[in-house]
Amino acid sequence: MSLYLYLNEVWHAETWVGGGKIPINPASFYRSVDREGIYTPDENLIHKSNYDLTKLQPMIGVGPRGVKNLNVIGCTVNGRPMPNIRNADYYEEDGLILSFSSKFSNEIAVRMNKKACVKIVSLNALKDCIDRQLGVVSVAKYCSYTSDHQRNHFLKSNLDSWQAEYRLFWALAKRVEVDIPKGTAELERVW
Repeated sequence: MSLYLYLNEVWHAETWVGGGKIPINPASFYRSVDREGIYTPDENLIHKSNYDLTKLQPMIGVGPRGVKNLNVIGCTVNGRPMPNIRNADYYEEDGLILSFSSKFSNEIAVRMNKKACVKIVSLNALKDCIDRQLGVVSVAKYCSYTSDHQRNHFLKSNLDSWQAEYRLFWALAKRVEVDIPKGTAELERVW
């Protein structure tokens, strides 16, 4: 599997190729009101439910702390039946993410507003290196995309499918810097 990392600055590629410190940000860093480039309005949102919980307002409001394991069975409001909901979740969950793309293209670089791209030499070696430094084993897998309301760290809106993401996720919420060895990546292109 080939994975690519699109970078903000050309000099960032030097670290990925030659080794050094890289930052890893929490998912909330990538949350924005607007969906633009690498920023999305639903990043770090966990929404698991057979029904879109945001559509139940004002009957049921999901507050800023969210809700976990919500069950609504056989209820009516003003004589109107509500949908049956079992074990629904709607909350924000932060964690560190490092996102790659399984596609290399000029279009992706332009949409992300990036200036360089590197190809990861060995994802397993990179994952093991970072896992050891953080003391936490990451979850690593491709993102899936959906047109419905459900979201998690690996299930995103189909509006983001052009990114073709593969992610590493660590259940840690504060930004970190880690060391990566020389040869972690090869320079693919500079724009």
